[in-house]
Amino acid sequence: MKIINIENFNIFKEIFEDNNNDYVIINIGASWCKPCNNIKEELINFIRDMKQENSVFLKIDYDLIEEDEDFLEYIDVKKIPYFYIFKDKIKLKEFQTGNIEIIKSEISSEILNNDSNTFNLTSDF
Repeated sequence: MKIINIENFNIFKEIFEDNNNDYVIINIGASWCKPCNNIKEELINFIRDMKQENSVFLKIDYDLIEEDEDFLEYIDVKKIPYFYIFKDKIKLKEFQTGNIEIIKSEISSEILNNDSNTFNLTSDF
């Protein structure tokens, strides 16, 4: 799974709308957010271990979107860290937590429930 840091709305829109990604997982966090920083390394390792070739993980800094009306049409952030899971541009799930085990479970279960043939991990968690 590719990991992409989103720096502006145009990049987000291009990846989200124009690519044929099976899954798009969006993580909204911030550098000043303690729970975001606590999960960052383990979350990135977990995502890197996923073998979803046509999927992307988008990391978005809340400070970049909090006043951007274009972003806010797509993303409604209530609290961070916040996550969305889309498949074929359809929202499957959104959730907020700083608990890495819950995050792993939510992502894994959603992908397993929707596409058990393509989900694969290179390591156990």
